[in-house]
Amino acid sequence: MIRTCTLTGQPFEIRQEDLKFLEEISPVFQGKKYPLPAPDLCPTARMQVRLAQRNERFLYHRKCDLSGKQIISCYSLDKPFPVYENDEWYSDKWDGKEYGMEFDFTQPFFEQFGKLRARVPRLARILEKPYENSDYCNTASQVKNCYLLFSSNQNEDCYFGSWVNQCRSCVDSLNVENCELCYECVGCRDCYALRYGRDCIGCRESFFLRDCQGCSNCFGCTNQVNKQYMVFNAQKTKEEYKAFLKGVNIGSYSEMEQAKEKIESLLGDPIVKEYHGTNLEHCSGDYLRNCRNAYRCYEANNIEDCSYCQCLQNCKTSMDQSYWGQGTELIYFTQACGYNCYHILFSNICWSECSNLLYCDHCFSCRNCFGCVGLRKDEYCIFNKQYSKEEYGKLAGKIIGHMQKTPLRSPSGSFAGYEWGQYIPPSLSIYAYNETLAQEQVPLTREEVLKRGWLWLDEEEQEKQYMGPPFEQPDTIDGVTDSICNRILHCKATGKPYKIIPQELKFYKQMNIPIPRLHPDERHRRRLQLRNPGD
Repeated sequence: MIRTCTLTGQPFEIRQEDLKFLEEISPVFQGKKYPLPAPDLCPTARMQVRLAQRNERFLYHRKCDLSGKQIISCYSLDKPFPVYENDEWYSDKWDGKEYGMEFDFTQPFFEQFGKLRARVPRLARILEKPYENSDYCNTASQVKNCYLLFSSNQNEDCYFGSWVNQCRSCVDSLNVENCELCYECVGCRDCYALRYGRDCIGCRESFFLRDCQGCSNCFGCTNQVNKQYMVFNAQKTKEEYKAFLKGVNIGSYSEMEQAKEKIESLLGDPIVKEYHGTNLEHCSGDYLRNCRNAYRCYEANNIEDCSYCQCLQNCKTSMDQSYWGQGTELIYFTQACGYNCYHILFSNICWSECSNLLYCDHCFSCRNCFGCVGLRKDEYCIFNKQYSKEEYGKLAGKIIGHMQKTPLRSPSGSFAGYEWGQYIPPSLSIYAYNETLAQEQVPLTREEVLKRGWLWLDEEEQEKQYMGPPFEQPDTIDGVTDSICNRILHCKATGKPYKIIPQELKFYKQMNIPIPRLHPDERHRRRLQLRNPGD
């Protein structure tokens, strides 16, 4: 089946497998099945609207609206809803059902859902317990002593990374797993003390590797397997390698920049893999491992019978799911749902033993809820209001019938389908579009965003920020003292101010790595350019 995307105007295919999946997961209330319609948006647009609900990197100082304590939050001060410090949000000091609303059948579902979202208190940062000493992390779980780590799980002493999992003491990372003491690595796993690595597996004590596996003590190599003591893809003896490395000041910023240029000129355009993946059966996409029947999926491990998904682990029989997994099944059109969740539809940030949720947001350990926000361990709730099992089934079916008849409009005002089967519109996002991952994957200008009726954040002008006195960084890490942690540094590419934190400096000293000259956001942006963006 070929349809025209109501957001992009481009044709896209709906497979028979997609329709079969939608039939399988269509909800049933009081013995009646409510069929899920075929998507009106193409796969890229569906990803875009999901990620328009996901802010990772924009953090703000504000006060907790429950205690008044100063906190770090992913919500700016202008948000309409209360924001609670995480431990207080999880406490018994409040109950999401206090904000319950009666559903009004004279109004659109999404309009009412937006009003509920504007009332219910929010977690200051999206963190799943346990977490420790990681105040500047967001969209993460089980992190200890981490800083500016996003979309990451089970890490300790890691800084400046996204999609980092089961790692220790890694800095400036993107999509790394089970690594330790690694720096500026992208798409690597099972590596130790690898610096400037890209798409490597099981490599150790090496520099500037790309598409290498099982290598150790190598410098500036590509497409090598189980090699040792190689320089620029040429074999050396152990003594020759040590002599070469002794002649390179790896702690010098200028020498490392020269090394990068030399590697590019010597190696040219290396042979690259058709795709990045291991142990795959009937799969398409990229950066996949231990997957079966995965269609157009990216950055996923241990998934089966999944389509149009990104950044997942341990997930079965799901479609249009972005982020997380860890024991999820029958998930459709969701963002950040995980930890043993089952049959979750059109929801955002729901985790820990959730099941049978429709259009829920920030609900944890909940079952059989529809249109709820900020609930914990609740069941049979609609718009945060408690019902009996029988009342719930009857009202849920009636609301779906209402949504099936309520039209949506595209940014141009044209008909864009009916509410039932659509994800939370970006116009109702609690973030500005350029605060979200949607801007990373589908970048738009300010004018384009506002034309669509979505929010845009106008950042503070650079010249209005305090930039501190001029500071000339030493070229080598040996020349850097602890006083640099009290300085404001300026990104050489964007001019944005940034700082070096003490634990970061300790890592650079330990690994003999020069101080970065770029702002963390710019470093992240450049790492993204090394990856296949997916769709």
